Amino acid sequence: MAYRGLVDRRMVTWSCVVATSRLPVAMAPLAFVFLDREVSGGYTRGAVMAAAYTAAEAVGAPLLGARLRSRPFRREIAVGLGVCSLFFGAFALVPAAPAPVVVAMAAVAGAAGAAAPGALRSMVADLVPERALHSALSWESSLNMAVWAVAPALVASAAARWSAAVPFLVAAAATLTGAACVFLLPEKTGVRDPAGQRRGTAGPLASVWRIYLTSAAAMYLLATVELALPALLEQRGRPVAYSGPLLTGFALAGILGGLLYGLRTWPGGPERHSTLLLYATVAATGAMATAPAIGVMSALLLLAGLCQAVVLIARNLSLQRALPTDLHPVGYSLQYAGSGIGYGISAAATGLLLAHTRPSTTVLIAAAVTLGLTSATFPGRNRLPPGGEDRRSAVGNDHRPTGAPSSQDLDAPGRPRM
Repeated sequence: MAYRGLVDRRMVTWSCVVATSRLPVAMAPLAFVFLDREVSGGYTRGAVMAAAYTAAEAVGAPLLGARLRSRPFRREIAVGLGVCSLFFGAFALVPAAPAPVVVAMAAVAGAAGAAAPGALRSMVADLVPERALHSALSWESSLNMAVWAVAPALVASAAARWSAAVPFLVAAAATLTGAACVFLLPEKTGVRDPAGQRRGTAGPLASVWRIYLTSAAAMYLLATVELALPALLEQRGRPVAYSGPLLTGFALAGILGGLLYGLRTWPGGPERHSTLLLYATVAATGAMATAPAIGVMSALLLLAGLCQAVVLIARNLSLQRALPTDLHPVGYSLQYAGSGIGYGISAAATGLLLAHTRPSTTVLIAAAVTLGLTSATFPGRNRLPPGGEDRRSAVGNDHRPTGAPSSQDLDAPGRPRM
């Protein structure tokens, strides 16, 4: 089975770091809302804190990711996560601090650890052979979706049973655990490609703009589905409470889709997979918006979740193949930031549209926007990136610059990249 190669000490440790570093990110927005509700009885300050956290993440990811071209990965990840842990703990200790203070604290917490997702994805490339990358990225995506599925329930139950400060203590402990465990992993071995110094970074990073755009488009559609679903159910005369189980099913379908995609190598390549399945996601979402029966809506939402997972995995794999090794951290960080921006823009647009249109129209507009953004990536898609080398056609190339040691050189068995 494709995932058997993931079961060893290094990959288990890497999975622990990924889960513990992303759990606080998934918990933070709802935790801010519960904290404000307990302190002031309102929601406005909590929403502003969540917005500051998300915006700082989007800005911090590419800026801190660029530092990793010349700095030790483990130290940078640990410092960033350590700062996050410090500020999450501070929220639990001083929950009633003035609004400007807590908003600034939220921004620092969001920015400090923003480079961790891209850095961890780059690190694991040293742990796996090229042929197993799709399985590893599929595992990573499924793990990430599982964390996001668990986080809201964890925050709500802890805040309701004990205190709104408890989720921040959990987040602080999780982040600190990730910062400590990262030192159990080998340092990333890839060295900077000398050719990269001559050609610079702007050209290669700009050459993969299609990946950034379609990643943002996919998250734009995802945000609309999540935020508009309760209103859509109400429009269909169904209880709004159904949105919880439906979104849980959507998340579980995404986890399943990610795992299925990683079971084998599929024909066509990740670029084609991401494009075709993004179109399938758009079609399923548009059909869901017009479906009159709850059973049909549920089935279409499950299909959209399954396709969406493959889109995100294939985007990651396409980026890994298109960029030189030394640009992977900043490339992944830019993609991470673009996805967050897409989600944020969609949240604002969905709120505006729901105030002036029917929920079904809101979802259809989002599907049309996603369709347009995806189609806009077709012109010039077959051009090679600056540097002239077609990394996507190199069979067995593990994308390390000449002279960089592989995982086999380090006498460690290769593992699929999560």
